[in-house]
Amino acid sequence: MFCIWHAGGFAALGHKTALGMPWLDGKSQIKLWGAELFKKPEEQEDWIRQEARHMGVPALPDIFFFKGVFSLSTYSIYIIEDPYKVAPQSRYYVVEEPEHLAWLPCVLPRKKLSAEKVIGIVMTNYGFYIRRPKRPDRALFAAIVEWRNKKLMCKYSDVIAPLSPAINLEGIKHPVVHQQVTGVLDSFKSVPPVKVDQQGIYFMGRLVWDKALDVVIECALKLDLPIDIYGEGPDQTEMEERAKQIKAPVQFQGPSYSPWRDVEKYSVFFNPSLSEVLCTTTAEALVAGRHVVIPDCPANTPFYDLPNVHVYKDEKGIEDSINQALATLPTCPDKARKRFDWANVCKSIVDLLQT
Repeated sequence: MFCIWHAGGFAALGHKTALGMPWLDGKSQIKLWGAELFKKPEEQEDWIRQEARHMGVPALPDIFFFKGVFSLSTYSIYIIEDPYKVAPQSRYYVVEEPEHLAWLPCVLPRKKLSAEKVIGIVMTNYGFYIRRPKRPDRALFAAIVEWRNKKLMCKYSDVIAPLSPAINLEGIKHPVVHQQVTGVLDSFKSVPPVKVDQQGIYFMGRLVWDKALDVVIECALKLDLPIDIYGEGPDQTEMEERAKQIKAPVQFQGPSYSPWRDVEKYSVFFNPSLSEVLCTTTAEALVAGRHVVIPDCPANTPFYDLPNVHVYKDEKGIEDSINQALATLPTCPDKARKRFDWANVCKSIVDLLQT
């Protein structure tokens, strides 16, 4: 989604832009989506443009595709065709996840490109996911992956722009810029303000245990507070069974196609996840003028200075933060709306490219 907004945003600013996306063959599509959704790239392009219009993204520029394959074991897409050989000649490149793009050695390194500048936006904390089982062998593997990723970031970009301090860049000898590089859909700005008698709490995100859904379920039970859960994912059935078993007052609402409409009836967004790099649904809630209750962790530091943010450090802090959020009306969200405005974000990236 970020690359779609970046491309539309750059084009809306008057810059000639092209958007590159991976193309998966039928076998990879079935592994990823359970069905072959697109027979040819033109069909996927039509779908991308339709979804972009639904999200309110500015008109997309030309779209080109490069070949990729999906691995079910790592649940990742790997690039098997050099994007730069199919992309139009450009002065600047904005590459999302340069360390992931170049995991297989088929992509031209930065030194062989004629571009004036390449920015690499780093978005995923791979080490966190690898360390999940908390086994010594996994910790060693995570350290190796992080070391390799840092090498790839430097090899394929001039400047690294991490989403948040949650990205481990320790020891890296390469230009790093900490600035806002992602935004929130304008539709969230139009969500009506919270009413005096509005008390709803919700969670929205991918339904995997890594997102701390166990905390959401147990908190609903302990505080006897109904919480609506939006999303889908591989652990959803287990979560529903767990909630039913302990009789937690949670409702699974399924995925949200238009989240800016769904958040209208709530006053508090509760997101206990520690796996994020920068949680978009937290930013969306703040732009929509909702309270957010979040844990104290590096990924959440970009939110700390914004109004309506309640940060907790322990289990007791969750209860205190939720009660405080429910007891007060959110204040004006203008600061969050300015920070996460996509037009501002795209302009700042262009300024970075041109300096």
